[in-house]
Amino acid sequence: MKRRTVLQELGAALACLVLSVGCSNKDAAPSDPGAAAGSSARAGAAAPPPAQIKLTVGHDLWIGYSGVFLANELELFKKAGLSVELKPFSNPGDTLAALASGQLDVGLTTLQNLAVLNGNSETDVVAIALVDSSNGADAVVAKEGIATMADLKGKTVALTLGEVNHMLFLFGLEKSGIGPGDVKITSMSADDAGAAFVAGKVDAAVTWEPWITKATKHGGHVIFTSASMPDTITNSVVVQRSKLASGSEAYTRLLGAIDQGVRTLRSEPDKAYPIIGKYLNAPPEDVKGMLSGDKIYDLADNKQLFGTADKAGPVYASLKSVVDFTVQSKLVKKAPAPESLLDPRLIR
Repeated sequence: MKRRTVLQELGAALACLVLSVGCSNKDAAPSDPGAAAGSSARAGAAAPPPAQIKLTVGHDLWIGYSGVFLANELELFKKAGLSVELKPFSNPGDTLAALASGQLDVGLTTLQNLAVLNGNSETDVVAIALVDSSNGADAVVAKEGIATMADLKGKTVALTLGEVNHMLFLFGLEKSGIGPGDVKITSMSADDAGAAFVAGKVDAAVTWEPWITKATKHGGHVIFTSASMPDTITNSVVVQRSKLASGSEAYTRLLGAIDQGVRTLRSEPDKAYPIIGKYLNAPPEDVKGMLSGDKIYDLADNKQLFGTADKAGPVYASLKSVVDFTVQSKLVKKAPAPESLLDPRLIR
């Protein structure tokens, strides 16, 4: 199928989604459960547990969600008064479809997928926080004899049309001086692309961790990475803007627990690596290597990235380049305003 046809169908499918997702936050506890507990203790009473709020969170199996995995495994969500169910998906874009259909309360996805959704439909889905930015953890892996992106001419490459690995691939082709028509593209998920390469079914694959590490262990090597387009492949926490007022308590608790997970990763890496490896089916030493290619953000980083009401932070410029790509690649019917895709009220 021609690339343009596939992209048009992707846009049309996203446009047809009917968005209706809620976040149950009845009987929410105070926004600072720790402060409430301290107050009760000073009064001589036992600190009551925070009221439980149920959230279903969709995600793909990506190294950048390490803070989320740690928050879940170390019961940081539970301690924050949340009952969180994590639902894994094959592609980051899949979480948006599930969020739109009411299967999820929260989605973890790329800013590129968020731009595609908003560029093809009337939706109020927005990013309320940033999770990470790929700095080498997405890459083009190739067989021996293929040393550069230019050497892919006439070769078969596995990637996911319309997803961020497609964006990475097109960026690499542009820098190499050849076009998409010079290669044979077969579309599949990033996980399947990595598996197809390891099985020897394709000449190259655009994939992510842990498949980059697996590919290099099976005779492949990296010829282009997201390090060449820093702060572009960025993942975010997305919800419906219409649910922010009623669901702010739940979302604030969620972001706080993830922040604690990130701090655990930074302060106790040897404790964190095996836990993350459990989710990614990777040994601790591989997890350590994967994390070297990804920048994971805490809440302090988010404040800097979002900036202030008077001075917008760098995420807005990064998002503009993402929106420009979706327009140039005909992934969207109209270009969404970058500022309309972000809601910083819980960060600033």
